[in-house]
Amino acid sequence: MMQLRKSLSLIALAIATSTAPAALPEGIEPVETLGKVEAYRLASNDLEVLLMPIDGLPVATVMVTYEVGSRNEVTGTTGATHILEHMMFKGTERFNSAEGNDYSSTMERIGAIANATTWFDRTNYYATLPSQYVPMTIELEADRMRNLLIKEADLASEMTVVRNEYERGENSPVRTLINELFGAAFLAHPYNHPTIGWESDIENTSIEKLRAFYDTYYWPENSVLTIIGGFDKTATLEAIAAHYGDIPNAPQAIPEVTTVEPEQTGPRRVMIRRAGQTGVVMIGFKVAEGRHEDWAALTLLQQILGADKTGRLYRALEDRGLANATFTFAPQLRDPSLFIFGAYLTPDANHENVEAIILEEIEKLIADGVSADELARAKSVIQASTFYGRDGPYQIADQLNEAIAMGDWSAYVHLPNAIQDTPASALTEVAAKYFVDNRSTTGWFVPESSNRVSPGANAAAGPVYFRDPAVFGPEPKTAPEGRVGPSGTPESIVDFSANLQRAQVGPIDLVAIGMPIDNVVSFVGSLPGGDSLSPEDAPMLASLTASMLDKGTTSADRFQIAEQLEALGANLGFSAGKQSVRFSGQFLRPDADAVMAIIADQLRNPSFDPAVFETIKSRQKAGLLQAIDNPDYRASALLSRQLYPAGHVNHSTDLETLIDDLEATRVEDLAAFHAAHYGPESMRLVFVGDIDFEALKAAVADAFDGWEGGSDYPELTTRQTDHAAEAERIFIDDKTSVSVRLGLNTGLQRTDPGYLPFMLGNYLLGGSFHSRLMSEVRKERGLTYSIRSGHEGDIITPGNWMVSASFSPGQLKAGIEATRGVLNDWFESGVSPEEVSAAIETLSGTYLVGLSTTGRVAGQVDSFMERGFPPEYIDRYPLELEALTADAVNQAIRTYFNPEKMIEVAAGTFVDGTDEDASGI
Repeated sequence: MMQLRKSLSLIALAIATSTAPAALPEGIEPVETLGKVEAYRLASNDLEVLLMPIDGLPVATVMVTYEVGSRNEVTGTTGATHILEHMMFKGTERFNSAEGNDYSSTMERIGAIANATTWFDRTNYYATLPSQYVPMTIELEADRMRNLLIKEADLASEMTVVRNEYERGENSPVRTLINELFGAAFLAHPYNHPTIGWESDIENTSIEKLRAFYDTYYWPENSVLTIIGGFDKTATLEAIAAHYGDIPNAPQAIPEVTTVEPEQTGPRRVMIRRAGQTGVVMIGFKVAEGRHEDWAALTLLQQILGADKTGRLYRALEDRGLANATFTFAPQLRDPSLFIFGAYLTPDANHENVEAIILEEIEKLIADGVSADELARAKSVIQASTFYGRDGPYQIADQLNEAIAMGDWSAYVHLPNAIQDTPASALTEVAAKYFVDNRSTTGWFVPESSNRVSPGANAAAGPVYFRDPAVFGPEPKTAPEGRVGPSGTPESIVDFSANLQRAQVGPIDLVAIGMPIDNVVSFVGSLPGGDSLSPEDAPMLASLTASMLDKGTTSADRFQIAEQLEALGANLGFSAGKQSVRFSGQFLRPDADAVMAIIADQLRNPSFDPAVFETIKSRQKAGLLQAIDNPDYRASALLSRQLYPAGHVNHSTDLETLIDDLEATRVEDLAAFHAAHYGPESMRLVFVGDIDFEALKAAVADAFDGWEGGSDYPELTTRQTDHAAEAERIFIDDKTSVSVRLGLNTGLQRTDPGYLPFMLGNYLLGGSFHSRLMSEVRKERGLTYSIRSGHEGDIITPGNWMVSASFSPGQLKAGIEATRGVLNDWFESGVSPEEVSAAIETLSGTYLVGLSTTGRVAGQVDSFMERGFPPEYIDRYPLELEALTADAVNQAIRTYFNPEKMIEVAAGTFVDGTDEDASGI
């Protein structure tokens, strides 16, 4: 523990206070500096500005947070904040799509990752981009603050998109349960309605309502501009003064939310009955506003009660096979909110028992308190996670964004310190204060037998996005120009090789890359042990073996290991993919020896405890049953079975077979699989961050000394099904959105010469927000929230091309027809040299910004190596991309794509009453 404190002190020194520039542009006033966050104020209109320069970083995040969210809506206007967020991308008089210089087009052209989200207390717009584009982005953001065009035609197209987004959310009964929980808990306060709004209010949104909302809340004094990363501070402040300085204050005071929720006088309950397989229990307690001093204790309670493996709910429910997943969800909001405890039930559990156990664990904590060791470990995890969570400019800006939303950005600096100063007695006092019957609202999802999920611990909670985060996620991207070195030869936009070291530690291939971050190291490791090694009659054997690696060893049980990692502030996870067993995480530089020893013990000496395995089987069965009701899973799984023969690593085994195999597997089978395949042979370790290469080599050598065995990666069948065009329908009851897949085999593998040109052509088709599919099907016709195309299954065998989309049942036919029209045009007309050139610039920038965190770099290197490339390929990839031509791209499209062979699969509830299940499950 003392070593962790010392390590974290070193990090704290690295974020010491910086100084403001000596001379500020006229109108910019310094306010304060906390940590490395410099606060300024624009004198003319009270715009608040937060800057955090990070020397040597070639990318930056520009984020604008408007202090308006669903909290500011009233009955009749719910959802207006979110719809206005969508409209903010429709352009202004100066910057619009007709001129080709609108915000979205400009961000995509330079390779930025840009998006927006709406939540209870705020709306934020952000872009992570090459540093040289910061002033330009400031100009774009300032322009749309007051000059937005809100046109009827734009609203009409966007409304269908929002409807589809709403329907996708309603597909999840858990999301519905959380909405009902908040609705029952808050009778007066506007937290009682969902961020996306009520359906009737969404349908009745008008230009007049949106304009009134925009003119009420989108003003400088109601916003904060945050810029994090590598940027020219002087040029940035000058751009802020120039572009924001002339914007006036609001003509009227920004309305305050004055409604105070009446005191709750008794427990409340809600129940959702819908088609499904397994139940859910949630208990929400009203807690204080986010700025309240009790949040230091509440944050610690989240860790102690809700942590994976060591949390009290995990031990009481998951470890006993009563829950597939447990969680705590406690958003720190501007006004009093809910602290939610939740559990996804296994098939053999019942709601009454699980609810009683959750309440019993809370009561035991209040009665008996927490131990000194338990508190110390919770503080260590939170403190280390704070630093891990600030690995990259977007991550820092995002944390500041949530602190701004709750009303005090300085909580970003102060709350971590307050947590470390919190005594054990405060936790019991705070728990006794808030976790009481009269402050509770309990919700049950009771599945009604119907369809023949995978929740994720918190699938329904969180902000709503302008762009689907699963496709256009918040990870940053950038796009500088291709460079030429001193010799006149092309120079890559990245240079990780200069800081790359590689060694063979016994049979283990060790790669390390230094990055400018203090004390943090991210890692990814792998060895043969994935699904490709599972026997055909035991398809779950590899994944089940991997699932037991962190469940105890011959020298330490699962809780002792988890507590060791918590004491170090390290995180570690295992998973089995198609080819490899992977382990990844983060640790602090001085702790390499201890962390490697823990990893080695788990890989070498798993105990395969039979009782623990029975709980794993129960939880995994719950996950498989939940998949029955998941339209995305069902559609993708059926497509894979149409494209690949049984026995192929890309063939998705049907759910009945998986459940049967799960129930038949014994611990003896796991031990035999482990003995046959696990070992250091073909093992790979990639470390990125604050690297001490000699110390890492020694730590790995000591940890794995004497371990022998393992196997090479197997030779796999590469045969794909010679398929013809066909259409399949899977009926799933009680779904408001239909998942659609279109796919065909290409025969392309990642190492093939045709892969990159086809990938680039496919990017233009459906790989970005301005791709042809998104432009036509979403933006022009408003038929979907998200549609994308991609290539998959190509890591170790030839793969397939696929389109993924969702449509409302009533728009299904129109959506598929529009999609097919775009695909036919792409195939027949190809792409232009101008499109290819722009795509190369965008993808280069995206690649650069995506490598702004240590974890992303480690994952990218490991990904390239798994595909057969050397680690130095991380620098070579942008050069290969830059060499692509339109001729090569069009040749690849004609070679590998055939619209007449596409297989179409749709899963959901259909308006024509179709109820046959063409595929089984």
